Parts: sequence; C-alpha cells; structure tokens
Amino acid sequence: MGYFDDFQLLNVTDVRMCGSSDVRMIHTSCHYIGIIRGSYIIEGNTENRPMVYLTPANIDTLGGWFSPAGSYRDNLYIECTGARADRFMSAFSAVTATSFIPVADPEPFICKLLELKHLFADGSLLHRHRIILCFEEFAVLLESERQAVNYAGISRCNLENVLRQISREPGKKWDFSALASAAGITLRHWNRIFSRVTGMPPGSFVHACRIKLARELLTSTDIQIKEIAGKCGFENVSDFSRFFRKNCGISPGRYRRNRVL
Repeated sequence: MGYFDDFQLLNVTDVRMCGSSDVRMIHTSCHYIGIIRGSYIIEGNTENRPMVYLTPANIDTLGGWFSPAGSYRDNLYIECTGARADRFMSAFSAVTATSFIPVADPEPFICKLLELKHLFADGSLLHRHRIILCFEEFAVLLESERQAVNYAGISRCNLENVLRQISREPGKKWDFSALASAAGITLRHWNRIFSRVTGMPPGSFVHACRIKLARELLTSTDIQIKEIAGKCGFENVSDFSRFFRKNCGISPGRYRRNRVL
C-alpha cells in the first residue's frame, strides 16, 4: 500500500434544508464528517451553535437532521473510508455513535471542507494526494478546538477512558457521581464537561451504546431477547422492549426479523 492509499474520499455534500425531513434509520457504510450550522435538533434539544459531527461507519443511525418549523440548517460534510479515517474517528471518540464537537469559529472548518470539495472535483493524482494533507489539517483544527475545552480537573485521557469503558459495557449500572468524585469535581460540572466533549449528556451516551449493542446482538446472534435485555442493562424484557421501540420505532423482535429477511 502506498503512503496516500489509506484514505479514500467518497463524496462531498453541501446542502441547505428547512424544517423537518423524511429521516429514516440507515446503516452507515462509511464515515461522515461534517459541520452543521443554523437551527437543528439533537437529542430532542434545539441547537444554534456551529457543530462538527462525526458519524462512524457500521452503525445504525438516523440518516439526516431535523430543524424547528421554518428554520434552516446548512450541512457541509464528507463521506470517507480507510485506515486513516478509522484512526481519526477513534481519536475523536466516534466509534459506536455520532460524536458532536461545538466550535467557536466555524469558518476554518468550512474552508477546509470546501477545499476538499474542490480537490475531490478536480480528480487529478496530485490533488488526490493533497486531499490527505487537507484532511490532516482539518484534524489539527478539530484537535485545537477540543483542547480549548476547559477540563478543570478531569484529564482528556481519563474521560476518553470512561467513554471506552461505557462503549464496552453499556449494560453496566454506571455511577456518574462516583466518576465525578474520582475526578475531584462536582457531578454537575462533570456532566457539563462530558456533554461538551461528546455532544450529549452521559445518560444519552449510555443509551446510544445500549442501542448499538442491542442491534448487534439482534442481528448477529440467536440469543433470546431476554438475555439481550440483560446484557443491555434491563431487568426485564418489557422495559427493554419499550426502550428499544422508543429509540428505533420498532420492537426488538420485529427488528430482528426485518434484518434477517
């Protein structure tokens, strides 16, 4: 493999949308890296901050965004694959669910993505090589933005270790108060830092990891739904089924049957 062969840029999209869309669940076949501006809804909350989002490959997720009625959102994003892209997503904790990183100044990120769009459209060998440089410059911008977050007593290394642990064991009963105490800060401040880094509250992150695990077990194993419920942290099938239907719009049993067909 050549030096420039570990990253493939598949597409670049720049689109403006208004209000809600016909959003359906999709299974991502590549990584999505973009910046969204305007007014949009994440986890039921309306956001107006510019936000970089990283949606990893091989997850089931909503294939789009919603905005409040009459509001616009601008979405500029790339689709990519390759080992370099995999490392990028892992470094920014986007492995099992979409990671959101608010940015103070969106313009540098927009410029890099538009530069990628130009290089991608050209298609020459030299420009394909320059795409790698541009992608790495985007990573530098994002790392600088992330380091600007004031962790105040909780190191990035420790927090990312927590994220990895939750991703591996989402069914565990996580004690966020104990994690905050171990970091030497209040639970409220710990929650705020967690949300700024991941783009969602701790509870929502756990839920996202549980949904991912449930989908994987429903589609890749034959174990009973009762056992899947236990692995995902639920004491009974009824609670698990309500949780799954609320997040996926379908019962666990029907989801398994549909994926098998």
